[in-house]
Amino acid sequence: MTKDEALKLALEALETKGEHHPRVYQAITAIKEALAQRTWVGLTDEDQFEFAKAQPSWEDLLIAAEAKLKQKNT
Repeated sequence: MTKDEALKLALEALETKGEHHPRVYQAITAIKEALAQRTWVGLTDEDQFEFAKAQPSWEDLLIAAEAKLKQKNT
């Protein structure tokens, strides 16, 4: 189970509990904030090397790099 999956599970449990305790609301808020934060994943040295040798032009290089970054960060 990933960290995000664990946080979602905890959030679901807290939201369905229905208690009106300030600590529950604090926990829910903290979990939602943690889930909203995404860690950026960049290109590795290996990725950069592969792009540099495989792309015939800088435009193709940019397109390939953008596609790889989207894949890693979604």
